[in-house]
Amino acid sequence: MLKIIKEQGPQNFKTITTDNGSEFRALSKLEDTCEHLGVYYAHAYASWEKGSNERHNGMLREFIPKGLSLRDLTYKRLKQCTDALNMKPRRTLGYVCPQELFEQKRQEIAQAS
Repeated sequence: MLKIIKEQGPQNFKTITTDNGSEFRALSKLEDTCEHLGVYYAHAYASWEKGSNERHNGMLREFIPKGLSLRDLTYKRLKQCTDALNMKPRRTLGYVCPQELFEQKRQEIAQAS
Protein backbone atom coordinates (compact mmCIF):
# COMPACT_ATOMS: atom_id res chain seq x y z
CA MET A 1 0.00 0.00 0.00
CA LEU A 2 2.87 2.35 0.80
CA LYS A 3 4.24 1.77 -2.71
CA ILE A 4 0.88 2.77 -4.22
CA ILE A 5 0.67 5.88 -2.03
CA LYS A 6 4.18 6.94 -3.04
CA GLU A 7 3.49 6.28 -6.74
CA GLN A 8 0.18 8.15 -6.79
CA GLY A 9 1.24 10.89 -4.38
CA PRO A 10 0.33 11.01 -0.69
CA GLN A 11 -1.78 14.13 -1.26
CA ASN A 12 -4.26 11.91 -3.16
CA PHE A 13 -5.12 9.83 -0.08
CA LYS A 14 -7.10 10.96 2.97
CA THR A 15 -8.25 7.66 4.44
CA ILE A 16 -8.04 3.92 3.89
CA THR A 17 -10.82 1.66 5.12
CA THR A 18 -10.41 -2.09 5.21
CA ASP A 19 -11.69 -5.13 7.01
CA ASN A 20 -10.01 -6.84 9.93
CA GLY A 21 -8.22 -9.52 7.92
CA SER A 22 -4.72 -10.41 9.05
CA GLU A 23 -3.40 -9.29 5.65
CA PHE A 24 -4.28 -5.70 6.66
CA ARG A 25 -2.91 -5.68 10.22
CA ALA A 26 0.19 -3.65 9.30
CA LEU A 27 -1.79 -0.87 7.61
CA SER A 28 -2.00 1.13 10.82
CA LYS A 29 1.77 1.67 10.48
CA LEU A 30 0.96 3.84 7.46
CA GLU A 31 -0.35 6.46 9.86
CA ASP A 32 3.20 6.79 11.21
CA THR A 33 4.64 7.19 7.70
CA CYS A 34 1.85 9.37 6.27
CA GLU A 35 0.74 11.63 9.10
CA HIS A 36 -2.27 13.03 7.20
CA LEU A 37 -3.65 9.56 6.46
CA GLY A 38 -6.37 7.92 8.55
CA VAL A 39 -6.64 4.13 8.57
CA TYR A 40 -9.98 2.64 9.58
CA TYR A 41 -11.03 -0.95 10.09
CA ALA A 42 -14.60 -2.08 9.49
CA HIS A 43 -16.13 -4.37 12.08
CA ALA A 44 -16.30 -8.09 11.37
CA TYR A 45 -19.50 -9.12 9.59
CA ALA A 46 -20.47 -5.47 9.03
CA SER A 47 -20.63 -5.27 5.23
CA TRP A 48 -22.66 -2.04 5.46
CA GLU A 49 -19.54 -0.30 6.77
CA LYS A 50 -17.81 -0.87 3.45
CA GLY A 51 -20.62 -0.67 0.92
CA SER A 52 -18.52 0.46 -2.03
CA ASN A 53 -16.13 -2.41 -1.47
CA GLU A 54 -18.98 -4.93 -1.37
CA ARG A 55 -20.43 -3.43 -4.56
CA HIS A 56 -17.08 -3.71 -6.31
CA ASN A 57 -16.71 -7.31 -5.18
CA GLY A 58 -20.08 -8.02 -6.80
CA MET A 59 -19.04 -6.33 -10.03
CA LEU A 60 -15.78 -8.27 -10.03
CA ARG A 61 -17.88 -11.45 -10.00
CA GLU A 62 -19.05 -10.50 -13.51
CA PHE A 63 -15.52 -11.41 -14.60
CA ILE A 64 -14.60 -14.01 -12.00
CA PRO A 65 -17.60 -16.18 -11.06
CA LYS A 66 -18.10 -17.12 -7.43
CA GLY A 67 -16.47 -20.46 -6.68
CA LEU A 68 -13.56 -19.83 -9.06
CA SER A 69 -10.31 -19.67 -7.13
CA LEU A 70 -8.53 -16.31 -7.19
CA ARG A 71 -5.25 -18.15 -6.64
CA ASP A 72 -5.24 -19.14 -10.32
CA LEU A 73 -5.80 -15.58 -11.48
CA THR A 74 -2.84 -14.06 -13.32
CA TYR A 75 -1.82 -10.46 -12.75
CA LYS A 76 -2.58 -9.74 -16.41
CA ARG A 77 -6.15 -11.04 -16.08
CA LEU A 78 -6.70 -9.17 -12.81
CA LYS A 79 -5.46 -5.97 -14.47
CA GLN A 80 -7.91 -6.48 -17.35
CA CYS A 81 -10.77 -6.90 -14.88
CA THR A 82 -9.85 -3.90 -12.75
CA ASP A 83 -9.28 -1.69 -15.80
CA ALA A 84 -12.73 -2.63 -17.11
CA LEU A 85 -14.33 -1.86 -13.74
CA ASN A 86 -12.49 1.45 -13.43
CA MET A 87 -13.83 2.51 -16.83
CA LYS A 88 -17.44 1.60 -16.00
CA PRO A 89 -19.63 4.65 -15.20
CA ARG A 90 -21.18 4.65 -11.71
CA ARG A 91 -24.48 6.16 -10.71
CA THR A 92 -23.01 7.18 -7.34
CA LEU A 93 -20.37 9.20 -9.20
CA GLY A 94 -22.85 11.01 -11.45
CA TYR A 95 -22.32 8.44 -14.22
CA VAL A 96 -18.63 9.24 -14.43
CA CYS A 97 -16.04 6.47 -14.56
CA PRO A 98 -13.90 6.08 -11.42
CA GLN A 99 -10.70 6.39 -13.46
CA GLU A 100 -11.87 9.66 -15.04
CA LEU A 101 -12.93 11.07 -11.68
CA PHE A 102 -9.64 10.03 -10.09
CA GLU A 103 -7.65 11.79 -12.80
CA GLN A 104 -9.85 14.88 -12.53
CA LYS A 105 -9.42 15.09 -8.75
CA ARG A 106 -5.69 14.47 -9.06
CA GLN A 107 -5.37 17.38 -11.48
CA GLU A 108 -7.39 19.63 -9.13
CA ILE A 109 -5.07 18.74 -6.24
CA ALA A 110 -1.98 19.36 -8.37
CA GLN A 111 -3.26 22.76 -9.48
CA ALA A 112 -4.10 23.76 -5.91
CA SER A 113 -0.55 22.93 -4.75
